[in-house]
Amino acid sequence: MSLVLDELDMDPVGGATNEETDYHSLNAKLNLVGEDGLIQFDSDKEAARQFFITHVNMNTVFFHSLEEKLEYLVENGYYESEVLQQYSDSFVKNLFKRAYAVKFRFPTFLGALKYYTGYTLKTFDGKRYLERYEDRVVITAMYLLLAGTNRLPLKSLMK
Repeated sequence: MSLVLDELDMDPVGGATNEETDYHSLNAKLNLVGEDGLIQFDSDKEAARQFFITHVNMNTVFFHSLEEKLEYLVENGYYESEVLQQYSDSFVKNLFKRAYAVKFRFPTFLGALKYYTGYTLKTFDGKRYLERYEDRVVITAMYLLLAGTNRLPLKSLMK
């Protein structure tokens, strides 16, 4: 089977392809010296922003609440219920709330790209994102705490 390039959907969401909104073009500016003779670090920050606007946000599964998200992730085999059951609902909610309150933003495009292509939880078909960075940090911390206190076998983390 041959694949013609025109058949691939490579355009950012909404058809935005100009250099000011295309995260690939913005990221490429890091290799070019600006008019002031300096590396264009602002273009990298804008590339990260555009990556979220035109790709991540559009490909992330939306949940109305933390409870809905956790229920879905457990019921569909993404998270282990045994981990969440070790903590009170109020503790879990507070932990996520504190993580979200940091308002973490990836400072570079490459950092965001690496995280979303290699580390964040995706649907089983690999097409949609199920987590934000904060979600990954919190659930990993909860797993590791239980493993460290011997309340969860470490092998559970190796699945």
